[in-house]
Amino acid sequence: MFNYCSIEILKTKRTIIRKLVWIFPLLVSIITFLFFASTGYVVQSIINQWSFIWVNLFLALEIGLIDRHERNSTDYKMILSSPDDLFKYELGRILHDVLLSLITTCTLGILVILLSFLMPMKVSLGACLLALFGIFAATLWEIPLYSWLSRVTNLYVSVGLAFAGSLIGIWVDNLSLGKLFPFTWSAIMPVSLIQMHVNGLLVEDTDKIPNNSWTLLASLILFIVLSGLSAAVFKKQVVKNA
Repeated sequence: MFNYCSIEILKTKRTIIRKLVWIFPLLVSIITFLFFASTGYVVQSIINQWSFIWVNLFLALEIGLIDRHERNSTDYKMILSSPDDLFKYELGRILHDVLLSLITTCTLGILVILLSFLMPMKVSLGACLLALFGIFAATLWEIPLYSWLSRVTNLYVSVGLAFAGSLIGIWVDNLSLGKLFPFTWSAIMPVSLIQMHVNGLLVEDTDKIPNNSWTLLASLILFIVLSGLSAAVFKKQVVKNA
């Protein structure tokens, strides 16, 4: 599986896919800074904005572009003719997507550290960095979903789902069963760490913020399930189309 991940890493060399891992978080940071500089909560706002919309759009875009690159270069023919275990091959592709997501999170973390020297911080830097990596973990489940969806449809459907899921997640967040909707997990996970609600309002002393660390385990379980399903479907489709 790790060998297949290495193959995918080589495929994306010198492509826009590699550049997006630092361009995307940089643009998000700049835009958020321009809009929220006057509030004094820039770092918290960057994490908040990233958690409920930008991370979802980034994953859909990045994975969709990887699929488009594969279609344009070989149309999956090299994979189709591969004698290797195609189930493991798809798992390697998913692992590659996880790695790109982790690098993007680290890039955003570096930007947050730099901004912490320029802007006043209402919460600790450690809490902000922990929130970012929590968001990374809470969105793991999206990676195999977009890997499958981009392959059977296209890039635009994946991005459309990410955008719709983000909007619905905001709407159902306050409902009693709303937190069961996976698109809410990345948004509610960092609330207690950055002391900011999903709607951008600061957490008051009287507010009761539940511990949403359960979203990390839920995301991991769903990630494992969806990865297995995506790999199984990929193997069947490849055998069928070969």
